[in-house]
Amino acid sequence: MSRDIRHVEIGVADLARSLDFYRSLLDLAEVEGPAGGAGVAWLTAGPVLLKLVETGDGDLGGWVNDDLQRGIRHIGFKVGDVDLRAERVRDAGVPFTLPPLDAVGGVRIAFFQDPDGTHLEITDNYLRYHRVASPELAERERLATLSRPRTAPPVFDHVAVTSGGLDAALAFYRDTLGYEVIGQITLDDDPRGFLITYLLAGPAVLEVFTFTSATTPSPWAAAPAVGPGRRGFRHVAVAVDDPEKEAGRLVASGARVAADGLLVDPDGVPLALTGPV
Repeated sequence: MSRDIRHVEIGVADLARSLDFYRSLLDLAEVEGPAGGAGVAWLTAGPVLLKLVETGDGDLGGWVNDDLQRGIRHIGFKVGDVDLRAERVRDAGVPFTLPPLDAVGGVRIAFFQDPDGTHLEITDNYLRYHRVASPELAERERLATLSRPRTAPPVFDHVAVTSGGLDAALAFYRDTLGYEVIGQITLDDDPRGFLITYLLAGPAVLEVFTFTSATTPSPWAAAPAVGPGRRGFRHVAVAVDDPEKEAGRLVASGARVAADGLLVDPDGVPLALTGPV
């Protein structure tokens, strides 16, 4: 049964402005998506799509750039060379929330935001996990990196979320949705007790952040999960064979059905279930 991450929906104030941003800085191409209409655009980023929805002058719905806040934190793209791609971001006058640097695990990363505050990461190289759960998946990642040219365009890589507890997150995403754990990275010098657990979610990776420090609630835990004018992250779409049956399984595992019809996981991540692609 397929339970793959298929797209991420992002609210934008100005669709034309956002299309220019994603096409010019990340080389994403506009494509025909599964559902269109006025104020909606789909962009391809490899196997996972971005859905841009024009929402007008809304806000981020309480999202703040603090990884201790539970829920969606960022989305990430693999690139051939972070510094090469960062030159384009810098030349466009887009500020970095984290300039290019070498990170724990042997990867190079940088962070910046789109015009509506959606947090984006670019990363290159492959992770040297501190704890490997699936040697096969870790080796597949390594080989893919070795075959990626320095000038390769960005490809959607991951969704990062913060959870209030690893056991609960694994019960939901590994045991219920069937995502396989690849490995873990521990940030030993982080006083918050930062652990990242990586799970394969079809063509993408789900990064689950957990901390020994206290986390704060997701701003989207209340109903409805997504206000009509909310910009930035709106939901993560998962393709399943039987959305109604899958919704029942997820609710039994701790998700709730929001007033807007979305599911919300135990940490406040809005999820949309779609039919198989």
